Amino acid sequence: MKTMSKKKVYLSIIGLVVMVMLAGCASSSGGKPQQTPPGSSAPGPTTGKEPLAPGSPQPRPTGPASIKPKPAPETPYSVHTVKWRGETVSIIAGWYTGDIQNWKVLKEYNPDINSNRIFEGNKIRIPEYMMKTKAPMTKEYVDSFYTKSPRKESGKAAPPSAPSTDKGDEPTLFGPK
Repeated sequence: MKTMSKKKVYLSIIGLVVMVMLAGCASSSGGKPQQTPPGSSAPGPTTGKEPLAPGSPQPRPTGPASIKPKPAPETPYSVHTVKWRGETVSIIAGWYTGDIQNWKVLKEYNPDINSNRIFEGNKIRIPEYMMKTKAPMTKEYVDSFYTKSPRKESGKAAPPSAPSTDKGDEPTLFGPK
């Protein structure tokens, strides 16, 4: 019988410890004691709209409503309108700021534009404090970032080939000798 009562005591103690741990985890104070402001009643359920005590940290909103696009910093800027095929944010940064690596800053000032894919007519904001020139970007500058491959013109015949030095049925060898 004594072993049964010891088991019950141990199980009771373990049960109490578990309950205390669960109660501690369930508290919303994060382990900090809650203080009630002077003149108020005991803490009760909150709606989240109660006035905060002076000096207390502001609560952070959570959920989908709290996710907002990052607004562009309030800095004077100029606007570049994309005109030509092949323009990129880095090319625009290179023309106006002198450094193509400034595309990262332009991306921050243009959160509404996908910097990986811009189109004709997109308006790109450029902070004036970064600008080295206000002259409009030229097509030649954009084209200088792309190599031109020689095109075959359909009206011209192929260039004449070197005369064959074949010895009858013997194939021409190529490669290292």
